Amino acid sequence: MDIHDYVELTALMLWFISIIGIGILGRVHFKNKRLEQFRITADDLMKNYVGLYNKESLTDDKKINRITNTVVYGLEAKGFKVEDQDVKDIFAKVAKIINENSSK
Repeated sequence: MDIHDYVELTALMLWFISIIGIGILGRVHFKNKRLEQFRITADDLMKNYVGLYNKESLTDDKKINRITNTVVYGLEAKGFKVEDQDVKDIFAKVAKIINENSSK
């Protein structure tokens, strides 16, 4: 092998590494974009349903449970996979919103 072959081999290796890097970075970017979309959709659904259920005369616990269930069903209907930790986070956020609205 002469120097020309080593240069071509190095160029081929750099090209291969860059293709792999682009694939990894693209996957990470789209995953983060999907998580951000999940968060925005969940926030919008929570705010809309809190406004809707505040008009009903229910106890705060029933409101929180109904809003949480409705938000989870809404997210699943939009194609998101909702896990147990997500449900707990949504429940806590809804409870916080309800408590803030009750204290006003």
